[in-house]
Amino acid sequence: MKKFVFLLPLLLLLSCNKTTLFTQTLDDFNNNRWQKNEMKVFHFDVKKDVKKADIKLTFSHTFDPQYERVPLEVIIENPDGTKDNMFLNLQLKDASGDVVSDCAGDICDLEMGLKEGLTMPAGKYSITVENKFEGEYLPNVIALGITVENND
Repeated sequence: MKKFVFLLPLLLLLSCNKTTLFTQTLDDFNNNRWQKNEMKVFHFDVKKDVKKADIKLTFSHTFDPQYERVPLEVIIENPDGTKDNMFLNLQLKDASGDVVSDCAGDICDLEMGLKEGLTMPAGKYSITVENKFEGEYLPNVIALGITVENND
């Protein structure tokens, strides 16, 4: 019986495991500027059908980016050619002006869930992220990443 008590927490940990299907980070922002006309595209294959997937976006910026939010358009293109368009605002600062990202020194990361519990049939996917900032470019950008996890 004692062995079972010790194994139970381990079994619970293993049963909640997420598997990363895809992860990519783009850090090719010239002078830390994301140009308005520069769409970032992530291509990946899902090898077998997934019943419950989570898609997350990570936005890395300097400690004081000089703006409170980042307006984005995200387009997820499915293997059958259908597209799911999302418009969102990444909130980098709270109402009192404090940065809400996780910061280590001068580099800050903000992670945001795009989709949760998504059914993903096997096939080729692409996720396009476009900056909708009002200026010619979005300053103080370090990196942009996408992670897709299997939550089965």
